Parts: sequence; structure tokens; C-alpha cells
Amino acid sequence: MPCASATAASRCRRRRLSGRSRGQAALFLLMALVILLAVFLRNVDIHSAAIAKTKAQNAGDASALAAARWQANTLNLVGELNVAHVAALSGGDASAVHAITSMQARVLFAGPLTALVAAQAAAAKNGIRPNPEFSSLLRDHAANVLEYGTQVAGGPAMREPYPGAWREYHDSLLSIAANGVAAAPDNAVFFGNASGGHILLDKAFYEAVEGREWCWFFLNCPSGGNRTILDDFTDYTWFPPLPDPPQPNPQNSEIFGVGAEARDTELSAIGGLADVLPEIANMPSNALHAKENWYFYSPGKWQTHWPRMSEGDPDFLPLVGSVREEYDYAGADAVTRLYAPAKTLSGNAGDNGGQRDILWTAAARPFGYLRRGSDKIRPNSLGIILPAFRDIRLIPMDAASSGSDATFDIAWQHHIREHLAPYLASGTLVEGCRHCRDIRRFEDPKFRRVGRDWLSVNSYKCTLPSFGSGRGGGTRRGH
Repeated sequence: MPCASATAASRCRRRRLSGRSRGQAALFLLMALVILLAVFLRNVDIHSAAIAKTKAQNAGDASALAAARWQANTLNLVGELNVAHVAALSGGDASAVHAITSMQARVLFAGPLTALVAAQAAAAKNGIRPNPEFSSLLRDHAANVLEYGTQVAGGPAMREPYPGAWREYHDSLLSIAANGVAAAPDNAVFFGNASGGHILLDKAFYEAVEGREWCWFFLNCPSGGNRTILDDFTDYTWFPPLPDPPQPNPQNSEIFGVGAEARDTELSAIGGLADVLPEIANMPSNALHAKENWYFYSPGKWQTHWPRMSEGDPDFLPLVGSVREEYDYAGADAVTRLYAPAKTLSGNAGDNGGQRDILWTAAARPFGYLRRGSDKIRPNSLGIILPAFRDIRLIPMDAASSGSDATFDIAWQHHIREHLAPYLASGTLVEGCRHCRDIRRFEDPKFRRVGRDWLSVNSYKCTLPSFGSGRGGGTRRGH
């Protein structure tokens, strides 16, 4: 209705202003509600992620500890059988000696596979469901195991540790995969797989490219003087061929192997054995000097000192105190990988169907010692395996074996198995592969020029930090 007078016009104007104010207030309230809703959803996501991380940590740590406990059981059982071998040899019981050594060969596979089953049970108990990709990778590897026995040049491609081993191993892996794999054995060493010895097989290279960590190239890829790979690289033909796979030791399981090996030797040749195993004092001389098949710690795995826990290692961890002498050795350990799902409500672009996966990796190892009088000595001091392992503990990922290989990092395994050979042959890279994208970025001359320019001014900063008399501080690896 038109305003017929000044008074009425004033009232109309006030009504319009009041209506406009109410509209602005409603709009402001709506915006505030949207912001509050976004904050609420974000807080719910953070809470969900925190719960998932706790679940992942509990399950990951429990699975690594469960696997390490079975590694300890395996080593102790092999050691007990060595002691039983002494008794059988003393009594001249040849059939018992044969049965004992045959059992030891089987235990070195059966024990670690039981460790894998125990890791799944620990993960399930903590609410982690099987990962289809993990199960598929284990199933595919089981098929590869049968090829170990393929006849090549009149004999098997890989010697069986005992008759029928590859078929039994294959069937066990298939059975575990069928039940589902939630906690993957991330430090498995699959026979026939290339590992390390090439920059493109080193995860740290890809991390350095992604993070523009120019000091990594300076410290790890020098070419003489102040030159690095950033200066010398040309194209894909610059890289050397991939190395041949390492020669495997088929006496141990690929998964959670304990690093044992059989040797023909005399007990009399093992110095100091009588100090920790009094039973041999009463052995007949002919038994003491007989060459027999005994199980020893493999020197390649059971080093005298524990790398990264010893101050002489370049990546020495900044420890408080030092590792006790009886525990200062590298040996069997278990590394597990798992994912815990975290539901999301805020709909971030990176979410997979309203869910993101929280990754957790954990490492544990068995610990023990032998007694020589009142002294405690390393369990591998004498070389021969004896019952010695009394405890298990979580250890830093940086101090674990082969953790950087990440056997069950699915994207990484696809890259090194399927993408590297074609790249080195023709420069072809696969779209959608994160690691291929890193290589493409590294190939860009502008990218490398930035690194060279930075190092030309700042290379003096590329030093490892010192901690007390040691140096280092670990690597980027961790949970």
C-alpha cells in the first residue's frame, strides 16, 4: 500500500529497514550455523581419527609383540633340540639324531608362520579387520612359492629345506590368506625379490624428492667434490640396471624368519661351549669330535652389535644411556603393518567413501642371554643356538631390520615390481603412481636446478646432528 503521508512514509521506511535488518540477521545466523556445523563435523572427524589411531597403535603393537614371541619360541625350540641332539649323540642313537635335525628344519618354517597367525589374532582382538589387499598379496606370493621347486637344469630352482617344504609352505600361506590378513609382515624377505643396492629401490630417494630435502642428495648421492646426482643426472639411461636378487637362505621362512643355518661341525670346535652347556663334559670323545648337523645363528642376520643402537652407526639414535652388552646384537625381529578405518563426516576430498585409513607400523624383537657363571653374555656369543630368549619388547622402527623395504606397502611393491623395469628400459612411467610421479619430478631440470642452487649456498648445513659422543638421530622412518 503506498505511503500517503510523511508520517506513513516514515513508518514504511522503518518497516523496510527493520525487514532488511531481520534479513541480514537471518543471513548472519545461517552463516554462523554453517560455520558451527563445519567445526562440529571437523571435531567429530578429529575425534574419530584419534580413536582410530589409538586402535591402530594398540593392534599394531600387539601384533608385533605376538609375532616376536613366536620368534622367541622358535629359537628356544631349535636350541632345545640342539641340546637334545647332544643327548642323542652321547647315547649313540642315530635315528633320534636324524629325527631331531629333521624337526629343526620344519620348526624354522612352522614357528614363523605361527607367528604370522598370532599377529592376525592380536590385530583382530584389537578390532582390526582383514585388509583385502594384504590377503591378495599373500595369496599371489603363495603361487610364486610353488615355482621355487620348478626343475631347472636337472634340479629344483631352489633347494627345499626338507622334503615337501615348498608345497607345505604354499598351503600354509594360502590358508592364512583365506582367513584374512589384518597385520601384514612388513619385514618379510621374499626369495627372488630385489631389495636395495639401487637408488630407485630406496624409499628415501622418493621422500627426498617429495620433501625437497636437498641435503639427502648431498649426503647420500655424492659424485665427487661438491657434485651430486642433481648435477650429473641426464635421463633414464643414467641409472644403472637393477641388481640381481640376493642369494636366499631357504633354511628360514621368508616371513618372520629367525636367521638360523645348519652347519656340519664338531662340538669340540665350538669354543667355550662347556661353560654354558655342562652336558658336553660327559660326552664320549668320539661323539664330541663327530661331524654333525648343528643349527647356528646366521652371521648375516645376527651381528655382534645392534646397528643404529651403536654410536658408531651413522644413523645412531639419540639414546638415553646405552644398550646393555648382553642385548647389543642384531637378530630376529618382527615388523607389522596395519590400517585402522576412521569415518569422516566433513567429506574431505582425500577421503575414500567417507573413510580414511590410519596407518600404523610397529616392530618388536625377542631378547635373551646365556649365563656363563655369574655373567650374562649375548645369546649368539658361541654361534650355536641354545635356549636363551626370555622376553620380548617393542623397538624403534629405525632399529628394526628391513623395515624400509615395506614388503606390504602395496603401492611401493607395485612400483618396484611392475614399474621400474619398463622405466629403465624406455623411460616409461605409469600415470597415477605416486612414486612414478616423484621420478618425473626429479627428471625436471628446473627441479634439480633449484636443488643445485640451494646446495651451492647451504651445503655446509648438511651435517648430521651430534648427540653426546655419537651422531645421527635416525631417519624419516617410524610409525
